[in-house]
Formats: sequence, structure tokens, C-alpha cells
Amino acid sequence: MQKELKQGIKDALPIVLGYLPLGMAFGVLAKEAGLTVMQATMMSVLCFTGAGQYITIGIMQAGGAIITIFIANVLVNLRYLLFSTSTVPYLKDRVPAFTASLLSYGLTDETYAVAMNHYQDHPATSAYMAGLNLTSHLGWIGGSLLGAVLGSFITNTDQFGLGFALPAMYTCLLIFMIKRKADIWVAVSAAVICLVIGYLAPAAMGNLSNIIFATIIAATLGVIINGQH
Repeated sequence: MQKELKQGIKDALPIVLGYLPLGMAFGVLAKEAGLTVMQATMMSVLCFTGAGQYITIGIMQAGGAIITIFIANVLVNLRYLLFSTSTVPYLKDRVPAFTASLLSYGLTDETYAVAMNHYQDHPATSAYMAGLNLTSHLGWIGGSLLGAVLGSFITNTDQFGLGFALPAMYTCLLIFMIKRKADIWVAVSAAVICLVIGYLAPAAMGNLSNIIFATIIAATLGVIINGQH
């Protein structure tokens, strides 16, 4: 158990390195939007959705309604329904349902990718999930807190290149996940579908739905390819 916990923490460290600058950028923006240090930090504690939190800040600055924030967050985070469902075969009969539900609060795009890669060669355990998800969450909270504190001194996050942290982290995670030629085809298909939907669909709809549709179609393609081998 202790070994699995340490492994989860170790696997989370690259994620934390990506979350710290992104969390700082969120903290700065939250401070600019009028949130206090405590409010910005607690949003990261209670919500823990980078995309959703950035959307919330944007809507707040635009004077949008609370219901708009709520609906936008539900739509943009629907992909986690797909992610969590795909982990069931690995967690079933190994991790108690209640424990898995609690620890899945820390499910993000990055922790999902790392966990699924780990589950290919190792059994799922509560200790590993706790180490991975809780460490990643603490990294995001720490970055948000630091950004909110420094928000009065940093007015332009772009000059520090913080926005590149997320694409760089996704690229690294993708490389770790690719083990066969079929994986490359699925990844490329998902990217193309995402771009096409984002280009053809209305701006609001495309930004919220392209990831979900691309995930479903690419996952279906992956099942078909695996079935042929």
C-alpha cells in the first residue's frame, strides 16, 4: 500500500509541474476579476477544473449570470463522464465503489492519462489513486494560492509564457500513451475531428462540444481497430 501511494505521488510530480504555472495564471486572473485570495484558493479546492475555473472568471468579468457559469461548466466538463466510465473495468472489484467515487473527485485530463497508462501494467489500488489525484490537486491549489497572492504584482501572464505549460504537458502525456501504430491513428483522428468541429460549428457550441464528440468518435475508432487485431 505504501509503495503504491509513493508511486502515485511520483507519477503526479510532472502534472504538478504543469499545474503550478497554470494555477498561478488562474490566481492572477481571479484577483483581477475581484476575487480575494481566499475566494480564488477555495474555488480551486471546491471546483478543481482548470477549464471551468477560467470560464467562470471570463463570464464574471463579462458580467454574466450565475446560471451561465453553471451551464458552461456542466457542458465543458461532460468529458469526465466518459473518462470515469472507462476506468470502471480497472477499478471494479479492486477499489471499493465509495472510495473510488471520493478519489475520482481528483480526476482530470492529466491524472486520467497517467492513471490509464499505469493500469495497463499494474492493478488499480486506492493508494495509487490517492497519491496521484491528491498530489495533483494540491499542486493546483498551491499554484492558485501563489498566483492570487502575487496577483497585485503580475498584470500580464503571457510575458512569462505560462499559457504554453498546458499544451506542453498534454504533448508529453500523449507521447507516454502511444505504444502502437494504432494509437497514433486514433490520436491524429481525435485531433482532426476536434479541429473540424471547432471550425464548422458555432463558436460557443464548438468550444464546448468538440472535445466530447472527438473523444466519442476516436474511442469508437480505437475499439474498431483493436477488434481487427
